[in-house]
Amino acid sequence: MKYIFKPKINLEKFGSKVFSVLVENFSQTFFVGGMVRDLLLKKKTTDIDITTQGKPEEVSKLLKLAGITTDDKYKNFGVIVAKHGGLQVEIATFRKDLQNSSRYANVVFINNPKIDSLRRDFTINSLYLNGITGQILDFNEGIKDFKNKTLRFIGEPKNRIKEDPLRILRALRFSLVLNFKIEKKSLLALKKYFSLLETISKTKINNELNKISSEKLKRLLQNALDSKKILDKLFK
Repeated sequence: MKYIFKPKINLEKFGSKVFSVLVENFSQTFFVGGMVRDLLLKKKTTDIDITTQGKPEEVSKLLKLAGITTDDKYKNFGVIVAKHGGLQVEIATFRKDLQNSSRYANVVFINNPKIDSLRRDFTINSLYLNGITGQILDFNEGIKDFKNKTLRFIGEPKNRIKEDPLRILRALRFSLVLNFKIEKKSLLALKKYFSLLETISKTKINNELNKISSEKLKRLLQNALDSKKILDKLFK
């Protein structure tokens, strides 16, 4: 599948500039995650993530040489943030988790986007877009789930939830906002481990809720968090 990316808003134009700098030096550089998902859904781009084979130090150096400001405080996790005015783009080196005992696992940098894709949450968030050729790499049948309007965890659902219980709330949010049905095995795991949300701070939960622009959907999700009965009714 191909999608020809034509930047329109300032965030997309800045993201395209960052991408161009990186892909000239690292052929395996892609837009990934929510941006690709929203482009395919014809939704407004609200954040941009780029992933690349370049190591954090290399990425930071190249961007600075191109006159782009960077924030390197997350480089040990493989992430460099490019900034311009109030705009920012996150660039992550292909990674593989060494352990998942916390939300921030130890990682090792790799040169394989397919392996990198396995650490992402849902299939529809694991599409890799080449901003020049328009080619989309789909390692987890994300396009198929798009067409079927299905939300599915990558890998074993219970493991992905235990790695990061916030994914429970993200699954519910995406399902409501995108009007996607949560795949059966994923939904069963979500409900079984729902109590793990109690380990997540109120701040993180509110941050997820605030990503919903519709007040009606926000109230629905809040009610589902407060009542098992409403949760079962909304997500079945």
